[in-house]
Amino acid sequence: MRRLPRHPLLLGFCLLLSAAACLAPRAAGIAPSGTVPSGAAQAGVAPAVRNPLDRSAVLFIADGLGPAYVTATRMARGGEDGVLNLDSMPYTAIVRTYAFDDPVTDSAAAATAMACGRKTVNGVLGQDSTAVYGQHDGRPLESITTWARRRGLRVGIVTTARVTHATPAAFYASHNDRDLEEAIARQALGADLDLLLGGGREMFRRTLEIGEANLEKRVAERGWRLVTDAAGLEAVAAPEDRVLGLFADDHMPYEPERVKMEAAAAAPAARRGSAAVPSLTVMTVWSIGRLSQGGRPFLLVVEGGRPDHAAHENWALTLIDEVAAFDDAVGAALGRLDPATTLVLATGDHETGGLAISSRKDSGTVLTFATGPGTKQKAERAPHSWSDLAPTSLHDPHGEHTAVDVPLYAWGAGADQVHGTLENTAVFYLLRAHLEGKTPDRDSLVHAAR
Repeated sequence: MRRLPRHPLLLGFCLLLSAAACLAPRAAGIAPSGTVPSGAAQAGVAPAVRNPLDRSAVLFIADGLGPAYVTATRMARGGEDGVLNLDSMPYTAIVRTYAFDDPVTDSAAAATAMACGRKTVNGVLGQDSTAVYGQHDGRPLESITTWARRRGLRVGIVTTARVTHATPAAFYASHNDRDLEEAIARQALGADLDLLLGGGREMFRRTLEIGEANLEKRVAERGWRLVTDAAGLEAVAAPEDRVLGLFADDHMPYEPERVKMEAAAAAPAARRGSAAVPSLTVMTVWSIGRLSQGGRPFLLVVEGGRPDHAAHENWALTLIDEVAAFDDAVGAALGRLDPATTLVLATGDHETGGLAISSRKDSGTVLTFATGPGTKQKAERAPHSWSDLAPTSLHDPHGEHTAVDVPLYAWGAGADQVHGTLENTAVFYLLRAHLEGKTPDRDSLVHAAR
């Protein structure tokens, strides 16, 4: 295991990372709409879809993922000419992320745009731009998950953040204040989902006004089976159970911390009660298997929620660990899905921190942020200690989002519609058109509905 070269001011760059050193295997293949050219099968192009009702989709969102995040992770895992699973997805586009009321979006507005196909104001979930953040509701919007459920698809949401956090919540909740997560937890319990996995147990305890011991019983009264660790997730057998996985009181641990917890739980001398937290890959693979049981079509939303958190703190190594874990989950999904019937999209909701990659003769490749606490913070808070800390050009206690466009990657049926410069609302229309067996109107992809 290599660590970044130590430098008092600048963060040197390594080619192998602690928690994410190896690329996950993946299956190549796309299924563009229309006629498949001769010899396409050898190139990984799947035959045309047999029946529109068989169509499924997976949307991957890495919170905070800007272009430099992908480049830095690629270099860390395989060098300048390395290839991530994201790189192997054959269609790409650039996505504009601005909110209705601000050129710099937050996760609530960005996720609402992707989930509901409409731009809204920052801080608002599942409502249109007539909402006023924290004051009054706008008109409710139907999310792609609700739409898919009405059409008989199985639906699930997976995140490494709290399940009540802005990005996952936009796919099932309607609220004018993303920060009122206890109210959002109440909506989660009433959401028409087959599975909801992530962190945030404390929000549900507060909502239900109970202690830990009664949580399983109370969520069961609302139709959910509660699981709280990796073993519990794997033990779920009954296909009719709606599964609420809450694997941490707050957000799930950062990837390097999760790996340490997993090793501790597996050690022979592990203390009674120690439990492993499932990785994003484990949750993704489990969810695909569960939702697709019996050959039913499904829609799965998967968020890697913690690249954004690491970027806010200017923790460069942890950021790369998180993006690498996200990329592993993407690769694991591609290896299990049929490109003839399934569309996979992978994107970010916005860019965080203004990550840049440069080079200096005295220190090699350097990662810096435009905003954030930089090296002026307590290193013991960071998963990789002081070697995690990257410098910043504009000191701020909490690194900010930026207006930088984000990448969108596509694979499978209908992926050929992803090209050029798109609005983030295009994600909704791409998913809906694919699940309907249609081709999306190009205007809906390049112009935002407000």
